Formats: sequence, structure tokens, C-alpha cells
Amino acid sequence: MDPSMTTNALAQLRDIHLPDPVAFWPLAPGWWAVVFALLATAVLIAFFGRRRQRSARRAALGEVARLEAGYSATRDTCALASGLSALLRRISLLAGERVQVASLHGAARARALESSAAGFSPSLLAGIEAAVYRSPNREVPGEDVHAWLDAVRDFIRRAS
Repeated sequence: MDPSMTTNALAQLRDIHLPDPVAFWPLAPGWWAVVFALLATAVLIAFFGRRRQRSARRAALGEVARLEAGYSATRDTCALASGLSALLRRISLLAGERVQVASLHGAARARALESSAAGFSPSLLAGIEAAVYRSPNREVPGEDVHAWLDAVRDFIRRAS
């Protein structure tokens, strides 16, 4: 082999040419599918979360209506107050942190319900809790009962 041919062959070699860098935009079809799937998942999660929240509100308002109908039939303020108190606790557990809300009672519960986003009058809660432990034949003014029912309905609508 002739040494001059080797040098000529080496002189004819060109430098390595790299391809152009891959562009970020426009996206490949696979990435469009991923973006669409993520958006669809987010929409479905929001839809079903909102639906669950609305169904809990509807169930709670139905419970208030059932308690009101029971009170209208029996005039048992003790049963009404007990049901409203339990319903308030369930709604506050659903809306807030379970660990903080579950152990509260009395004045601490009233402060927590008052400071919650939905707000609830501590005096109304005190009236409800006092009526739970009264004798069933002791009458409570009708205005108080209607105030309790309206306040619980407002609390449910704002809390959930």
C-alpha cells in the first residue's frame, strides 16, 4: 500500500455532522395523547368530587327535613335537638379535619363551629345541646326550633 494514498484518503474524510437537536414544539402525537389523558382525568376527578359533595349536602338537607317532619308530628324537642347535634357533628367531620373535630364538645365545639368557614352561632349550639338533655315534655319556643333548623340548613349549605 502506498503511503501517499493513505494520507489522501485521510484528507478526504469529513468531520462528523450531528443531526439538528430535537425541537420541543410541536409535540409528537404521543405527547398530545398524554396531555389529553391528563386533562380528562382532572376533569373527571373534579366532576365526581363535586358530585359527591353535592350528594352529601343533599343527604344532610334531607336529614334536616326528616327531623323537622318528626318534630312536627311528635313535638319532641329532645329528639330534634339530638338529631341536629349529631348531624352538625357529622357535617363538621365531613368538612373539617377528623382528628380536630371528633373530640370536641361543649364550648370548644361551639368555638370550632363558629370559627369554621361556614360559621355557626355558639348560642344556637348551646340551645341545641341544652335541649338534648332536657326532659322530653318540656316545651321549647317555636321560634327557637325554627332558628335551629334554619341555622343548621345554612351551616350545611356553607360547609359543604
